[in-house]
Amino acid sequence: MDSEVRKCVSCKVDFTIESDDFGFYKKINVPPPTFCPECRLVRRLAWRNDLCFYNRTCDLCGKNIVSLYHKDKKLTVYCNKCWWSDKWDPKSYGRDIDFSRPFFEQFRELQNKVPLMALFNDDGVGSVNCEYTQNVTFARNCYMVAMSWHTEDIMYSYHIDGPNTRDVVDCLDLFYYLQFIHDSIFLEYCYNCRNCYYSTGLNDCMFCYDCKGCSNCFMCVNLRQKKYCILNKQYTKEEYEKILASYHLDTYSGVERAKKEFTEFILQHPHRFANIRNSVNSTGTCLLNCRNMKDSYFAIDCENVRYLVRGTHIKNSHDLTPGGETTECYEGLTTDHGYRVLFAIYSLKNQEASYVENCHSSKHLFGCSAIKHGQYCILNKEYSKEEYFKLRDKLIEYMKETGEYGEFFPASMSNFGYNETMAQEYFPLTKEEAIKKGFKWWDEIQKTTDKGTLKDEEIPDSINDVDDSILNEILTCVECGRNYKIVQNELNFYRKHSIPIPRKCFYCRNSERIKFENPFKLWHRTCMKDGCKNEFETNYAPERPEIVYCESCYNKEVY
Repeated sequence: MDSEVRKCVSCKVDFTIESDDFGFYKKINVPPPTFCPECRLVRRLAWRNDLCFYNRTCDLCGKNIVSLYHKDKKLTVYCNKCWWSDKWDPKSYGRDIDFSRPFFEQFRELQNKVPLMALFNDDGVGSVNCEYTQNVTFARNCYMVAMSWHTEDIMYSYHIDGPNTRDVVDCLDLFYYLQFIHDSIFLEYCYNCRNCYYSTGLNDCMFCYDCKGCSNCFMCVNLRQKKYCILNKQYTKEEYEKILASYHLDTYSGVERAKKEFTEFILQHPHRFANIRNSVNSTGTCLLNCRNMKDSYFAIDCENVRYLVRGTHIKNSHDLTPGGETTECYEGLTTDHGYRVLFAIYSLKNQEASYVENCHSSKHLFGCSAIKHGQYCILNKEYSKEEYFKLRDKLIEYMKETGEYGEFFPASMSNFGYNETMAQEYFPLTKEEAIKKGFKWWDEIQKTTDKGTLKDEEIPDSINDVDDSILNEILTCVECGRNYKIVQNELNFYRKHSIPIPRKCFYCRNSERIKFENPFKLWHRTCMKDGCKNEFETNYAPERPEIVYCESCYNKEVY
């Protein structure tokens, strides 16, 4: 089938469905999408609360717990140990299909009854001391972290992928073998680095951008295999250490000065149109060891995938946010280790499952919630194999008639307000805008303001002048006014690495890093090197200030 331009039913903007896309939809037997790629992404993200935590009580054991769900929401929420236990049976909530009502309406009723996991992590099961985390598995001693696996001693970070990654604070999108990293984005194989971005193989570096194989470098861009460089200029070891000391990076004022100079220095140097390494026929950015990837971001070892945001080892799939170890999956929000899993939320190790939420290690499910080690279930009711396929096929045809089949769960069904989710981080809206677009909004975010006991100007400039009394103080974010505290492990890290006390809360720091990353969107542009006419797809918007080069011109400049 030829490519076709259609109008998004959500934003009314034209989008193109390519010939290969039609082939994929035919292979998994779903209708082509009616939402454009960006609106599909927003719809999925509106179901994803990663860092908005609340205190409430487990509805089974009565223990006080940390949860994604505010206590005033009329939901049944279990602590993780209770949720994974055999003290309750999700099939007891099973119900018959009513072919006189919309499927999504019936699924929502089921969803409102079935117990929810307080946090999607394995704290106390596969992880240790990871109570304040979301989507974290096989980890130890993590705090205020989302999307992290096989890691240890991680704080205030988002999407930190192990193995062998530890002692990380305030980071975003890190991959593999990292230690002692602070305030950095998209690194791999790095040690003892601060404020480093889109780099690999760094040791003892600070404020470096797109550098490789460097050590003891400060405020450098596009360097390869260098040592003792500042602002891309070579120095002796003694000169380097003297200049570095003059910046007083143990002080907040010194770090702010370095940030300002570094930001200006970055803009003086060409940027690669995309950070794509060891990959073939791929578009997007931050792709490693990939083949035939289109419109995808932060992916490793993936093949024949489109519209992926964060994933590893994925094949023949579309529209996953994030994903790992999956094949032939579509429209999923954390559907790891799956085969033919379609329209799913937080569902792991499943096969041939559609419209499922929090289902695990199961196969042949349709419209289910919280099923574990089950099969042949529809709306949590189990059938014989023959009954299941007959009823499933009838339901799919019915959903095609109602216009529901092929669509992800409507955002109006989400248990979260738009402002509680990652949709707000990447596609911010006001309350009025969100409600007008059909999203929910939650006014009771758990936080305090105007409770500060130590003013910004009273915090010592240097970490060397901070004593343990700061652990008893309540600080106030200079950006949003939210109160926050410094915890012991955090203070230990700052002292060990001579990092000043932050003046902003974690949420604002995380938002700053997200804004530093370019959007999940591509523009067709021409290389900005004089005389070069190479064209490419890049997520640097035309109005941005960066100098953007094609791969060939960039390599000539750098190597």
